Parts: sequence; C-alpha cells; structure tokens
Amino acid sequence: MLRARRPRPPYRAYSQENLVEALNKIQNGGNSVRAISKQYNIPKTTLLDKLSGRRPVYTTQGPKPVMTPEEETRLEKWLLSMSRIGYGQTRRELCLTVKKILDDDGRKNPFKDNMPGPQWVRAFMRRHPKISERAGEALGKERAMLSSSKLEEWFAKFEEFMASDEIIDGEEILSDPRRLFNCDESGFPLAGKAEKVLAPRGTKNVYQFSNSDKHQITVLACMNAAGFYIEPMLIFPNTRFRYNPLDGAPDTWCVGRSGNGWMNSEVFYEWIANHFVPEVQQKKIPFPIVLFIDGHSSHVSYATATFCAENEVILYCLPAHSSHVLQPCDLSLFKSLKSAWKIHTKTWKANHVGQTITKLQFASVFAGAWKSASTVKNAKNGFESAGLFPLDSGRFDRDKLIPSSIFLKSPDSTPQTGTTAVLAAGCSIAEKSTAYETALRVLEESMTEEKVWLFKRRLNEGYDFDTDTFYNAWKKIKLQADGSNTSNIQATGSNTADEIQATTGINTDDVQAATGSNTIDVHHHATTTPSPAAKKRTNVSEALDKHLRYPTAQPGRPQNEKRKPLPHAISGRVFIQYLEDKKREKEIEETRKRVNREKRAAKKAQNEATKKTPSRKRTTEEVDEQREIDENMCAKCKKPYEDDDDNWIGCEFCERWFHKECTDIMDAAELSDTELSELEWQCDHCMEK
Repeated sequence: MLRARRPRPPYRAYSQENLVEALNKIQNGGNSVRAISKQYNIPKTTLLDKLSGRRPVYTTQGPKPVMTPEEETRLEKWLLSMSRIGYGQTRRELCLTVKKILDDDGRKNPFKDNMPGPQWVRAFMRRHPKISERAGEALGKERAMLSSSKLEEWFAKFEEFMASDEIIDGEEILSDPRRLFNCDESGFPLAGKAEKVLAPRGTKNVYQFSNSDKHQITVLACMNAAGFYIEPMLIFPNTRFRYNPLDGAPDTWCVGRSGNGWMNSEVFYEWIANHFVPEVQQKKIPFPIVLFIDGHSSHVSYATATFCAENEVILYCLPAHSSHVLQPCDLSLFKSLKSAWKIHTKTWKANHVGQTITKLQFASVFAGAWKSASTVKNAKNGFESAGLFPLDSGRFDRDKLIPSSIFLKSPDSTPQTGTTAVLAAGCSIAEKSTAYETALRVLEESMTEEKVWLFKRRLNEGYDFDTDTFYNAWKKIKLQADGSNTSNIQATGSNTADEIQATTGINTDDVQAATGSNTIDVHHHATTTPSPAAKKRTNVSEALDKHLRYPTAQPGRPQNEKRKPLPHAISGRVFIQYLEDKKREKEIEETRKRVNREKRAAKKAQNEATKKTPSRKRTTEEVDEQREIDENMCAKCKKPYEDDDDNWIGCEFCERWFHKECTDIMDAAELSDTELSELEWQCDHCMEK
C-alpha cells in the first residue's frame, strides 16, 4: 500500500512580529521557553538560538545579496537622486554601474563577467519598493537649464508691466479670469504607434494594419482662466482642398493652411484677426485682455503686434523653454486631449475595420476628443498650476526645475555639480545629507534589533506616541535621512548630535566621529567623502564613491557678444519699436545688396565687352615643335647665332629667328630697325598652319 506524501510544512509558520513579541515576553515576563513556544507556535530551538545570539533575530530567505544592505541603500538613494535631476537610469545602466563596482571591488559573485542579470534587478527592486520603472519624458538641455530664479524674474517683470502707465486697470485685468487667455499648438499624428496585439504563440512576424501617412495635423487651442475655450483651428499641410476639411466638425471651427502643416506668422495673424478677437467680442468679454504665448517665431511678427496693440490685446510672451512649467495648455489640456485622441482613434478603427484615418476623417474624429477634453476643470487647473491665475510665483511646480541644479553657478563663477548643485537650488532630493544617515546608524547601533524593528513598524503603520521622546528623536532623524521630511533641514544646519544626546543619552563622540562635526552642515557633508570612522561603521566599498557619481555641467561655447534681452510684451510700445527698427534695418540691408548686385552685373557686362577672343589651345604637335625650336640658330640655314644683332629678324607668331637674307622680305637689309619693328612678319612655318 502506497503511503501518501505528507505536505511540506511552510518555511515559517509565524510572523516576525510574533517572534519579537515572544522574545520580549521571555526576557521581560519571566515566562518559560516551552510555554511561549506552544503559545506562539514557534519551535523551541528557534527561540533558544535567538536568545543566545547564535542566530540573528531578523533573517531573510534565500541566498545572501551580493551587495551589503548599506551599499544597496546608497545605490537606491543614488538612483532616486539621478531620477529627480533628469538623469534616470535604465535597468541596463544599473547593471553596468554594479558591474563597474564589482570589477573594482573584486568580491566574489555568481554573475558572469560581474554583470548582473534581469533576475538580480527584479530582486533588487523587490527589496527597495521605492524604486519603480517609469517611462521617461525627453528633456532637452535648454529646458534642463531653466531655473526658478528665471521664472520668478519673469513674474516680477510681468507684474511691473501690468502696473505701468502703458496698461489701464492692470490689477483689474489680473483679477478677472475671463480676461486671461493662453494659446498653443500641438501635433496629432494620423498614424498612431503600433501596440501589442494578440497573435499565435511563437509567430515570428506580427503586423498591425495602420496608416502609412506619417503626417500630423497641427491644432491651435486657446482657453481662458475661467474655463472658456476658443474654437480650435486645424492647420492642414495643403494650399488647396478637394474636400471639406471640417467635415463632421462644428461649423464654428476654423481651418489654417500652410505648406508643411505647421504654424507660421501668416496663419497666426489670420487666427488672431479673424477668429480670436471676433469670438472674444461675441462673448462680451471686456477689453483689454491678456494672451499668453510662447516665444516661437510664428507668434512674433510686426503685423500681429500692431494689430493686438490697436485692438487692446496684450500679447505677452512666456519665458523661453518654459512650456512644461508655465504653459496652461501644456499643463492640463493637451495631456487630456492626447489621451482622448488615442481613445477616439481606436474606437473609430474598431467601428471601421480595414480603414485608416486620413485628413478627410480627422476633423470628425478629433471633434469627439476635443469635446471630452475641453472641460472647465482642465482650463482652471492649467492656469492655477502655472501660477497665472491667481497670479502667484510660488505656485508653479519647482520639482520640474531640479535638473537645472546641474548648471547652477556659485558666486565665484565656479559651476556647482552633483548633489551640491541640487542643494544650492533648494530642491527636495533624497540625498541631501549623508550626515543624517550616519547619525541614524549611530543611533540604531545603540538600540536592540527588536527596538529598531518596532520603531520602523510604528512609523510605517502611522501610530505615534507623543510621550516617547526616544522614538520621536529617532523618527525625526529617520525622515530626514530618507528624504521624506527634507523641508525641516535648514541650510545652516542643526545640532543633531546634541539633540540625540539630549533625547536619548547617547554619547555625542560617536556622532562626531562619524560626521566629523558637532553641527551637521547640509551643504558640506553632502559632497565630502565620509570620514574613516564612518567608513568603518558602514560596510560600504570605496568603489561606490568612484562610480556613483553625479553629472557635471559641460562648458559651452564662449559668447563674445551677449544679446540684449527682448521685452516679453509683444504688443507693447518697446517691442513694436524694436520690430520697426528691425524692419528699417532690413530694408536698408536689402537696398545695399541690390545696389551691389547691380554694380556686379554692370562690371560683368563691361568685362564681357572688352574681353579678348581666347587664344586657341595648342595641339600636341605644336607643343613638340615648339620644343624643337632653337633660338640660337637660324631656322632656315641652321647656322649659329652671331654677335651681329642687326642681321637678324624674328617671327611675330613664333620664337624662330632668321637671317635677313634668309627671309622673303624684299630689301630686308636696307630696312631700318623702326621699320622692321612695325612690320608684322610671319615665317613660312606659321603660314602653313
């Protein structure tokens, strides 16, 4: 008879919390090990091993990680910091960094060529749940260099302009959300990206029917801070249409046409003059009004500026490369509109199997996406997030400006890099001070493992005791070390060592030995190398200091001439005067070029008239014959040259010389030198050619 296999018992039938509680009861309550073992269902040998110290209280299942917990914690903070400053690492880049550390460290590991694989990455992310894989947004250098000081300066200049004599009732305009508008363009592709589809397992080639037309339709959107939307303009890449481009869309929409389908100054002027201003007047919104635009060249033209000045439209330009921070349409509308466009295109394709969206169907499909995205909430949230209404320079998201810390400069014009630059920008980054981490380690080394575990559990579950000063001191340092409460970290530092001694009774010498000072200076300790005492306490390889580095600003091209900043008020007197001066300079330059072209043409014609007929190119035979000519003998009698120059005469068309009597010139011996020089004589060799 076959015996049934007994099921394997679980690895651990008790929780870590029950184990710690059981150990505390044995140590403090005087209970026997046998009784506690039965009560908590924990093996007696396990309790004895934990009590005697033969086994640690906290254990993990599986093989020991290649990197120590301290090293992995530092690696985690480095990854989070790099992500916040715009240099997020991919899985492969993380593996390459670990490979460099292992190559320098030389420790044993199960990896091939010290290169971790996908399994190690998954285990690392499970051990550090703060890290997740996200799709990164491309960030150009120009946007990365945008700092909060530049935006605050723009807000100050805008307030100053609205309070100037050029604007009537500027405060009233800023307080009325109906009179604050923003417009911007975005492209909507006709052919979407291919997605994952259901296909037979193991199929080598999987296709998805799509539109082969890679064009996109530009949409100009405009809204105000009260939630009112101007009907959109669709810009098509055509000069004439054989179809109705607004088929399926409301009749109030408008169409723009350009050669490449992008916005240009002519199309923008037509929209301002024939669509924007009439619709605002139709809604009986009081003028003057403010229209925020970006600094694209299509928005800045003399015709547009003068029209806006005449019709009480304050055309004001946002800071350069700040659309992702201050452009209300980018902050709220376009994100929702793009998502709605994807949904409506998928729905249309599902209802029209085998068909693709072309320029003919674009308006009808886009109409549904516009209706679902152009909500009052999106408009209000966009202006509020940008700090444009209510006008507040402290409203915009400063976390988007953290990458600019790489390019910050100190007062002595020395570029700050890495974490120092992040701290100088006042950014909340996880790695503000390694001194707090060191202080936390010193504090936790004086505690039992059970106490540390209980404190962490209490913090994670959120139940605090105000009377427990020891726990409150540990919590404050823990939050600061983890970057969860970086707002409490002052730039001037804080006496953390004194605070620990006052609240916990721990000797401050340990803290000072680890941090190097009684006062923890955030700016200093963020970039300096830990002291030998700290390295001894932390089980961290020196290879991490070498390879966990932060990016540095690369020196740009030297600028010999600094451009004068242009005013942001496009419809203001100063900018219109600037455009008029540029127009005048351009006319003068064109006149100068035209005069120069006429001079060159006249000179060319004169040269053509006086130009001689080009001589015939000599043949090879003529060249060889020329080489055979000897100027030191008579070409006919072949007698050598004599000192009597009066007896010689040369051919005018070659280099041959003859005795006068050897030529066919009649009475050549009686002719004078003047008569001979005026005589264009040609020898027989030249006459035969």
